[in-house]
Amino acid sequence: MLAPRAPSEQRTRAGIPITFRQLTAEDLPEVMALERQVQSHPWRQSSFEDCLGGRQRCWLAKHQGQLLGFMVVSWAGGEAELLNIAVRPASQGQGVGRCLLRAAIELAQSQAQILFLEVRVSNRKALELYYQEDFFEVGIRRDYYPGTNGREDALVLARQL
Repeated sequence: MLAPRAPSEQRTRAGIPITFRQLTAEDLPEVMALERQVQSHPWRQSSFEDCLGGRQRCWLAKHQGQLLGFMVVSWAGGEAELLNIAVRPASQGQGVGRCLLRAAIELAQSQAQILFLEVRVSNRKALELYYQEDFFEVGIRRDYYPGTNGREDALVLARQL
């Protein structure tokens, strides 16, 4: 299977042009800093290092050289999964997350027939975005996410491509 091309350039609803490129080893410190800023239980650096090869890829969303966010997508057997998505706090609420999600969909379409993701049941903003982009619930993973007060369920969502 061929590696996917970079997603098309997009504009946020605030009019910010975003370009996408794959993660390189040199990007790891900046990506890890963003991951620690936005995730209550951030990925380890080794998880991002795995994106440097194989079926899992991390794509960076940039504007004028500045990292606005990233997404991690994997694929196999006609299915794709959005494993991680993050937007830097100063860029949240400007449509960057929607651009990242649409780029993940574009990437997945070249590799799969369906795209899956998990999301915390408490993450209402993300759920609203996913439903607006035609994702639907296919299941629940009990106690999937670690939390500050125990564990939290994840909804499993899918989108036909």
